Amino acid sequence: MIQRLLTTVIFFFFIHSVQAQSDTLTVDSLMIRQKSPYLGMIKPGQKYIALDIMGGLGGFRRYRYFPNEEIKFRYKGKKYREPVYGVTDSTLILILEDPNTFLPETVHFRLDRIEKVYVNRHIPFITEGSYLFPIAGMLFFVADVVNVSRQEKQLAADPRALKAPAVMIALGAICYKVSFPRYKINKNHRLKVLETY
Repeated sequence: MIQRLLTTVIFFFFIHSVQAQSDTLTVDSLMIRQKSPYLGMIKPGQKYIALDIMGGLGGFRRYRYFPNEEIKFRYKGKKYREPVYGVTDSTLILILEDPNTFLPETVHFRLDRIEKVYVNRHIPFITEGSYLFPIAGMLFFVADVVNVSRQEKQLAADPRALKAPAVMIALGAICYKVSFPRYKINKNHRLKVLETY
């Protein structure tokens, strides 16, 4: 049963990974297809940040961050998760609260100094598996403890029953890693500024 479950998850992961995103559509077409809530704010000549991922099983993939869309990244060892306020030719602009005055101020982050970008990808069945597999594993373990304890008349667990919960928790961790990847900015993972047309 566990082998069948593992094979199914790997199969879904492989199918999704093989489908490389096509970048031949216009940005407007992509935004309509992705049903972005910020579609009305995008105009020709709008600058945005593109994260290009090259290599791996999925081939080439591009993630776009337009003004007012949330971006999560690490800069000089500190994590930021804020909406993009603006984009220049070499910087990303956020509005942050000044720790001294408690007033909002615009802060520029140089793209070449951003260390990591954290991405949220919703993959049907796999993203849900990141929390359903661990929950199922824990329920399986609790059910086993209850059943064995009833037979033994004391609190006990069958050591053989730990394999299934361990596999399910590991599958949840794999699903989480696939659904919420983090990309270290380097020659294979590049940040750049592009413009709509």
